[in-house]
Amino acid sequence: MRLLLGWLGYGLLALAVAMLILSFWVPPDAFKALNTALPAGVLIALAGHLLSQARNAAESREKQSRFYLDSSIQAYEEAKKLLSSGSNDRATWIAAGRALKHATELTEKVTVDEHLRVLEVHKLKYRGFFHDLLKDKTAAFFYGVEDSTLPIDDAATLSTAPEEKNGRTTSSTLKSLSEKSIHAIWEAAQFPEEYRDPLNQEFSAEEKGRLMLFYPGLHEFLEHTERYHSASGKLFPRGNQSDR
Repeated sequence: MRLLLGWLGYGLLALAVAMLILSFWVPPDAFKALNTALPAGVLIALAGHLLSQARNAAESREKQSRFYLDSSIQAYEEAKKLLSSGSNDRATWIAAGRALKHATELTEKVTVDEHLRVLEVHKLKYRGFFHDLLKDKTAAFFYGVEDSTLPIDDAATLSTAPEEKNGRTTSSTLKSLSEKSIHAIWEAAQFPEEYRDPLNQEFSAEEKGRLMLFYPGLHEFLEHTERYHSASGKLFPRGNQSDR
């Protein structure tokens, strides 16, 4: 709608300018009928109104996108804050998972390109946090027990053991983390399939030549990686799999 209003506005403005120019070339009698039917001033006023509406639509779109950007970052931050202590409390993980799901829905409504770039910078930070949260956890941790070093069978047993709270004994509790909440956190740690990595350029030969003078250590490193590659703690010449 914003683009349509803009095109219409500029189109009417161009038509008004054309009518004014034609007034100098078209015979007075012929131009008088055209000018009476659709005065250039009316076209200019209408064009101005449409362009104003287009500008208002653009500002509204920017404000709406900014609102969803700020809201999504706030939701991500809430999930991070809930899990920063390293707790494996079931209710805490469910709350964090719900916050992340809200964050995902809010990010889909961010429409301004600059806002999307800012959002991606924040998501890079959150991906790292949620990745680290999951990567080194034992199986017992996900059963919600205090001692995450327990064998998995013992952890599973304790995850539903009776408890006494406020003088009352419950015959069974549920401590294990909800798989749905775990999935939401795992999802927040992943790069999307359509992710476009901004790191897409290496040093050109000309740039490497300039490095020799100002950054000799970096130049030596790049030259070395062109001649050798390292694997399994050994160094191999490029194009030759024999040990160096």
